[in-house]
Amino acid sequence: MALPTTCKVTKTHSLKKGDVLFYEGTPASEMFYLESGKLRITKRILNKNIRLGELMEGEFLGEVAVLGGGTRSATVRASTDSTVLALDRKHCNQCFSNIPSCVRIVMEALAQRLRQADELVIKIARIHELINELAVKIQMLESTLLEEEKERGSP
Repeated sequence: MALPTTCKVTKTHSLKKGDVLFYEGTPASEMFYLESGKLRITKRILNKNIRLGELMEGEFLGEVAVLGGGTRSATVRASTDSTVLALDRKHCNQCFSNIPSCVRIVMEALAQRLRQADELVIKIARIHELINELAVKIQMLESTLLEEEKERGSP
């Protein structure tokens, strides 16, 4: 998808492979258009970076934080050398002012629902990780009990 000519680019970011565009939890004042390259999206869950996906050139990112307010929900890092165009909130809002207000309301509601869905996925991932940790502890306990039974000479 090409960047619409009505979108005013306020900055261009040239990223080398491994560079971070933004970190999870930081304030959001702009959205981005990936002009070239690839970007990886990760989320920190239980002290682990979980890969959420990869963006290809022609895709937008950071729109949820700009539309719905709040902070960045994930960290974005360049998978390859990349060029990213920044569209600040002020200019995005000017651009969006040309669309009917009912469409804007729906867009904001969708952004809020997406953020809620992200939060639910995070909770599920945390529960999954805790279940895995519990399973490991149960296996260790079972092994310990079996060893104790062997030492006592139980059949």
